[in-house]
Amino acid sequence: MESTKITEELKEVILTTYGDRVGTFKLESVNEEISRARQKARGQLSKEQRLMIDRALVSFRDWLIGRDPEAAERVASGAPAPQDIETAVRAAEDCAVAKVAPDLSVEEVALLVYRIENGRIETIEERNINKRPPLRLSNRHVRTMAVGFAVIFLGSGVAGVTAEAGTLVTVAGAAVFVFGFRRWRSAETTSNVPAVSVFRGGKIKNEGRTQI
Repeated sequence: MESTKITEELKEVILTTYGDRVGTFKLESVNEEISRARQKARGQLSKEQRLMIDRALVSFRDWLIGRDPEAAERVASGAPAPQDIETAVRAAEDCAVAKVAPDLSVEEVALLVYRIENGRIETIEERNINKRPPLRLSNRHVRTMAVGFAVIFLGSGVAGVTAEAGTLVTVAGAAVFVFGFRRWRSAETTSNVPAVSVFRGGKIKNEGRTQI
């Protein structure tokens, strides 16, 4: 099997599992059982197999970056790829190695394939919502919103004396609140971190075994 075939099979795993969603990969951490299965599987690969998967993973990694506009822009600017890309590549490598190692149990294969096939992708929009600053008075935009509320209540009191003045004060308070809310809601966060090293594996080929 050629490295290009390996790359295409890994792409299919991503497309089947995550569809068109792009963003930050959220995969389970490597526990002790996965670590043992990984070491056992990699120990069964030949040098030729390792080099074959190495070439396949280079193309696969480029594809992952290219399908994510945020990651592609980051790499194009000269910055390292997001860490979640490297994590996904390593999980995909585990999946590939699990398919060709000749002496793994069904449970060990399942452990290595599980991470890449059972993760999720957090989109940019979801990440921004999840990481939005909490409503705390220590945030200056939240304080601005509170001032707006106070002015609105003040306008209600003034309206009891003169309707026109009360309306103006209420409108001013609403404007202050909306300004603070928009600034709070648009608070930007970043999640991309420097890349980590990726283990290089081997060739996906095993007569009589199911391929990826």
